[in-house]
Amino acid sequence: MGRFFLKGETIVSSTDIPDLIDFDSLSSILESERKSLLKINNFSQDDEGFVRSTEDANKILETLKFIQKDLSTLFGEFPTLMGLFDTEFVAFEEFIQRDFILDILFLEDCMIPEKEMFFFGQDGGLNPNILELHLKTLRDWIALKKDKHVANQTLIKDNFNIDMKSQAMECQCVACQADFRTRLREYLYDQCVEIVNAGKAKIEEVFETGKGDVSELYTDMQKSLDKIFHSVRFKLKRSTVNRLESQVKSYMREIFTAPSELAAKQKNYLVPFFKKLMVQEELNQDLITDEEYDRFLAQLNTNIWRNDRFLEREFKKLLKSVMFLKRKDISGKILQDYLGEFWIHSQARTITRKIIYHMGPTNSGKTYHAIEALCQAKKGCYLAPLRLLAAELYDKMNTKGVTTTLLTGEEIIEVEGATHYASTIEMAKLHEYFDCCVIDEIQMITDSQRGWAWTRALVNVFADEVHICGDASVLNLVKKIVELCGDVLEVRNYERMTKLNVENRPITLGELQKSDALIVFSRRNALKYKTDLERLDFKVSIVYGRLSPEVRREQARKFDQGETDIIVATDAISMGMNLPIRRIVFSTLTKYIDSKEHPITESEIKQIAGRAGRYQRYPTGFVTCLQKEENGLDQIRDALEATLEQQDKCMVGPDLEIFSQVNEALESNGLSRLRLSEFLRLFNTMIFQLPFFCVDLKEMIELAEMVEDADVGNKLTSAETFGFACSPVNLGLLEHVQYYVWILNNYVTGNMIHNEKIDFKSGDIDYLETTIKCVELYQWLSRHFGKNLFVFDEQDLLHNKGQAIEQLNTLLSDKIVPTCSSCGTKLSDKSKFAICEECFKTRRFRNNRGSQRGFGNKPGREGDKGPESGPNNNRNRGPRKFDRRPGGQKSGPGAGGPPGAPGGGSDNGPRRRRKRSNFKK
Repeated sequence: MGRFFLKGETIVSSTDIPDLIDFDSLSSILESERKSLLKINNFSQDDEGFVRSTEDANKILETLKFIQKDLSTLFGEFPTLMGLFDTEFVAFEEFIQRDFILDILFLEDCMIPEKEMFFFGQDGGLNPNILELHLKTLRDWIALKKDKHVANQTLIKDNFNIDMKSQAMECQCVACQADFRTRLREYLYDQCVEIVNAGKAKIEEVFETGKGDVSELYTDMQKSLDKIFHSVRFKLKRSTVNRLESQVKSYMREIFTAPSELAAKQKNYLVPFFKKLMVQEELNQDLITDEEYDRFLAQLNTNIWRNDRFLEREFKKLLKSVMFLKRKDISGKILQDYLGEFWIHSQARTITRKIIYHMGPTNSGKTYHAIEALCQAKKGCYLAPLRLLAAELYDKMNTKGVTTTLLTGEEIIEVEGATHYASTIEMAKLHEYFDCCVIDEIQMITDSQRGWAWTRALVNVFADEVHICGDASVLNLVKKIVELCGDVLEVRNYERMTKLNVENRPITLGELQKSDALIVFSRRNALKYKTDLERLDFKVSIVYGRLSPEVRREQARKFDQGETDIIVATDAISMGMNLPIRRIVFSTLTKYIDSKEHPITESEIKQIAGRAGRYQRYPTGFVTCLQKEENGLDQIRDALEATLEQQDKCMVGPDLEIFSQVNEALESNGLSRLRLSEFLRLFNTMIFQLPFFCVDLKEMIELAEMVEDADVGNKLTSAETFGFACSPVNLGLLEHVQYYVWILNNYVTGNMIHNEKIDFKSGDIDYLETTIKCVELYQWLSRHFGKNLFVFDEQDLLHNKGQAIEQLNTLLSDKIVPTCSSCGTKLSDKSKFAICEECFKTRRFRNNRGSQRGFGNKPGREGDKGPESGPNNNRNRGPRKFDRRPGGQKSGPGAGGPPGAPGGGSDNGPRRRRKRSNFKK
């Protein structure tokens, strides 16, 4: 197995260094090659001088043999140095091609014709001394590059420091650049860990001695970490810095949050502190239970180390929530009634619904049968987990003649006379009556982030017949909810329509085949494997979470219609994407959550692997993994054979209706209204009747507090405040948060909010992903608030966004290939050379090859200073200008070797002028 290194946009292995020609074999047939060249080009006897003699060609061949063997040895040991040779001289793969060598031997005046480097003598002549000089020059280049590379590697690995700069490194090969970035990340992480450990030791000392302020120590530690990240903001990409910061925060959470030993010591300090506050408020110290303290401290996360003033403020918020819930008066009863038994206060309780559970694994046809029932209804709706699926059903149902409107947070396509809706589950119309409703992927009801939307839909959708589709893991939960709601349940079991076989062995990346899906669990790996597969001549589609639905849809379409061979996808593929996949290949069976590596669950393996096979097209689906995943196939087999465990947690979350109902009930009883953040904290504090549990409201509370801080004059209505708090903001994406805050502040102050166009010509994938997400947030908010204050032309916005999506699709879909080093045009997928065919022909056959007036110092030419001057890269010069003389002679400096040197001046014998036009080989 060879070593692998990055080279530009591709991977270079030490086993991939191309083989050299057989120099001895070529030498033995040079005369016949020369005769063949003369014959093919119909040269007369008088024209033979245009083609170099076999004797001279052999001399050049001997020099080339030494040079190419030395280079091959160098690149075999250090593959990435080949990239430096490609840049400074010519693509090495081209340099060692047989046809290229024959051109040099018989037709060219120099060794590197493309850059006019290493001339053989004056006016096409041959000077053996100059050949020796060129050999020495290139051997010196090899020795210099090797020494610099080795020294640079030693510096990076053994003597690295934070002040080093990548652009100042003596070796600029991609291996050194990559190693520098890796070492910088490791160095920074080690420094951060050292700071965190030192902070931990100081805090432990305070707990032991009782002397010192732990919050001050923790703040100092954070400042030291912030200083480090600030110092490298221009040395690493922002995404790399963000990832590194996330890893450090994860390490800190292990030490400073529950259930760590240090967090337990802090709890022992905080609980008496909080009880003292309750005494000051004349409250019973037993008002807060130990379980409630644990929940509160867990929600605070690392904020348990903030100063007393902050902790007092947060604790008083908790107190207010707990007092509301535990009061024996009317306010406590209102909250218990509306929050404790939320399902009672639904319009759907006025009818007895029939719930039909289409239960089975993927590829079992369960959703198909549910949709068939939906299409037969007079009025119905389909609730999807993803915009992508909502759009797919919108297309499918309209094609079937069922007039359907698309309704998502970012996109509404109204169809006149529509009787059906296809929408994302968060956009469900709960107060509108339907004959039939389909809720897809019902097992999502247990999801800690979005599960509330499935619970809300199942409890509240106002339809006589509700079809739910999903696996068997939530059957008991569904039964319980149906029982609480007084509805009727019918379960329909389904089996896979296609076989699913686990293959006998794991595979390598090169063994992937057309119609395979390679599963990854991060955007970074998705892009990495896409590049690797394209290097193996596959056409690749790519799907991951940060892509907009339109981009995902187009990537999926290309795979579906055979325009691409393989799809590289994150686990987003498991959510109902209907694709013709013959085989699922897991790249790994672990994924990172909060910078920690976790094995994927048996349920996830079942869901993803189940996508293999397609009814009638692939009657048998296959699943395997890459070779690097040890015992991967055993894990997959165990997961597929396992019976799914019944889930016992069903997630609930707040909505505007409950928020409004609670405040109206409080006001009608002469009590104060709750601010949204207060209400959310109340909801978060509630202990619901089993099987209901509150979703993670941390992000929503954070957004609600941002809204309330911005709305100093209380200008926003409850609906507006709630709407902003529910906005689809990615709090982990700084640009997205900044854009959200900008819109929020302008909305509160009543300023017009203009949409800024995307630079759709950008070649930056990160930029396009982020700006498309920002535009989608703009669309969501403008639709949510009825376009109030949002100033934009919808057609222009959609057109500009569409152009950006098209550009992103192009960047993701196009194979990453080199461009021609001469004219910049994209090279073909099969190209092995650094220049295109046209430039190659032009360079190879153009007239008047030779030296150039005022060309500067080159080895073996006038003004040459020997090996120290090195090769001259003359790529950016303007066009050559020749001073033509009778007899094909040229004047001007640089016409031959150094004056006085053997073969220099005019002492090199008859000058040859190579005929270029119509040469054939």
